[in-house]
Amino acid sequence: MTGIIITGHGAFASGLSANVKLLAGNTVELTALDFTDQKTPEVLEEEISAAIKNYDSASVIIILTDIMGGTPYMKAAALSTGNPKVRVISGANAPLLLDLVIRNMSGNAAEDPDELAESLLNTGREALTIYHFEPVQNEEPEDGDGI
Repeated sequence: MTGIIITGHGAFASGLSANVKLLAGNTVELTALDFTDQKTPEVLEEEISAAIKNYDSASVIIILTDIMGGTPYMKAAALSTGNPKVRVISGANAPLLLDLVIRNMSGNAAEDPDELAESLLNTGREALTIYHFEPVQNEEPEDGDGI
């Protein structure tokens, strides 16, 4: 099993957690830690540290954050230093998390933290798209006589 920790500003973590639980089921195992204006950076750091310890038996621990450079990211990155099984990914999105959750549910646990992190990044990138509406052009037949 891969340990999954989500953290971010506001209700990012709990919102992403609710999203994936709606899609994959309420039995999904993960830890969501919101960084709100009522929480100090030190408290968030303690919560992330405790979550990492809770996943001590996991072969890999992935910490997903909202933005690189923000307090949740910086605290997670600092706590990952020196822990060879922890990887921190910023810019997390629902498809990336869903991929990770499905891997856990299927028993397809990763043993290599770097390989898993790279694969998850690819999933997250591939899920980003832009919708372009292109109206259908009705063209007159070349002979102009219709059908």
